[in-house]
Amino acid sequence: MRPTVNLLLASALPLACASAPHPTADARPAARLVRVADGTTLRTRADDQASGVIVAAGATLRRVRARAGWIELETMPASARQCAPVIAPPRGMRLRFFVRPASIAPVLADRLSLSGPSGALAVSPGVPGRGSEVFPAGLRITLSTAPALALEHPAPQVARPTQSAERLAPGTRAALPDGATVEVTRDPPVYVLSRRATGEGARVLVAMPCARFEAVVAESAVLPALDLEIDDHGDDSPGARWVLRADARLRWTDGSPAGRSVAEVRLVDAGRATEGARCFRVPLRVLGGPSAAASLETEVCADAADITEAAARETP
Repeated sequence: MRPTVNLLLASALPLACASAPHPTADARPAARLVRVADGTTLRTRADDQASGVIVAAGATLRRVRARAGWIELETMPASARQCAPVIAPPRGMRLRFFVRPASIAPVLADRLSLSGPSGALAVSPGVPGRGSEVFPAGLRITLSTAPALALEHPAPQVARPTQSAERLAPGTRAALPDGATVEVTRDPPVYVLSRRATGEGARVLVAMPCARFEAVVAESAVLPALDLEIDDHGDDSPGARWVLRADARLRWTDGSPAGRSVAEVRLVDAGRATEGARCFRVPLRVLGGPSAAASLETEVCADAADITEAAARETP
């Protein structure tokens, strides 16, 4: 059976369902999120020749608008946990990028649930999918029939990871209800919330941020507990040299709009002065992706009047 793909981005119609009530003038539409495919270049302008950053493992971003053959996207805060990797600029900064519609990758459209004597499975919308397979972090789940996929999804309810847990060995396979199977991939680790011995092996409950399953695996597949470092999204800019004020407009080095600051942004880079502005190299963290993911970096500029020296602000 071929996968069903909801071509939301291909339509100029409103995103709300026809059966939903019309929003009032003061109501704000729910954020719509998209996942760009592995290897996509996020362009700084709606131009195939514009500079950009390449996201090797794909990324989830907020959809702003579609026009003239391009999709405009915006980064989200590090605290916005998603079911696919997120590109996070420094705290308080939101950056805008452009991609072609063909770069938007399908994700699970609705919550997926299976249950039976062999175990259970629950997967959140927004998890990457292809054909009859879905790919929660660290897992490959193969279903007996292709699930409905979409090119947009609302913000998922992502569970906070546990701080200490046993884990499943890479390559572990298990049977799930309705003929489905699950396989543990290499990265990131897959954590075991609980387990109990059975005559067939260990019955484990696995809890990942966007997926949970219960199944029987070999006892040897369960590895010792591992203490985890949970990202609490604290100060990601120790030793800041400059502070960008809230509600400042940002631009790329060619002068095109780059986004804005929604709160004060502390910048580590010394920057360079240019025509009444200062440009900074800023890191783009890849959250929720492979641990070996290459670090990303870009350069943004702001008016000199919107920037103050951090040392001067901290002087009593």
